[in-house]
Amino acid sequence: MEVQRIHLKEVDSTNTWAKEHAAEFDPKKLTCVTAAVQTAGRGRFPERSWVSKRGNLHMSLFLATSPNPNLAQVLMLSAAQVVGQNVQIKWPNDLIASGKKLSGAMVETTPYGMVLGIGMNVNTAVETDQPTTSLKELSGKKWDLEKLANAIAIRFLANWNKEFRALKEEFDALLAYKGDSIICTVGGKKIQGILLGITEDGYLQIQKSDGKLICIVSGEIQQLRME
Repeated sequence: MEVQRIHLKEVDSTNTWAKEHAAEFDPKKLTCVTAAVQTAGRGRFPERSWVSKRGNLHMSLFLATSPNPNLAQVLMLSAAQVVGQNVQIKWPNDLIASGKKLSGAMVETTPYGMVLGIGMNVNTAVETDQPTTSLKELSGKKWDLEKLANAIAIRFLANWNKEFRALKEEFDALLAYKGDSIICTVGGKKIQGILLGITEDGYLQIQKSDGKLICIVSGEIQQLRME
């Protein structure tokens, strides 16, 4: 499968644009849409937005496939493998470094396939009320956004052609908070335990204080800091 590149000067959201134009994309190719400026980036939750400045990565991939729970995980693994810098994957779909957010992803469905969006702080500092970092801050150098986007798209394709169980070991090695006490919020309910890793299906595995093992399909995790 080839990668088809589309670069826009400015867009409200690469994910929104990709969804609106999905019918025009070649289903035999992975379409990679990037934008120099994104004015209304969106996060995984409706109430969250992604601060999008020039010099950062605003990218969406369109893949003519059916919904799959591992899409965002494969994208995050691919991005982590490309950038290095000791980044970790905060399950299910963030990249962090030293506890600071570097990147986030979201997946949306269209009648023609799936749109996978990723935003990454690359060359520009981001001012938010949340701790964030950038590739430039981590590496001390400026990054080429075109090369970065292409490398992530190509690595994603290579990983997507494998079964997720074949990627489990690599994903587990980059998993943030592994072995730590965490709180996982699932549908308003908070579950506390030790993060053991992920299953071959990509589910989060937690061991509660009573020894019971539970698997989480979707949720939001937070490291429990001991006083």
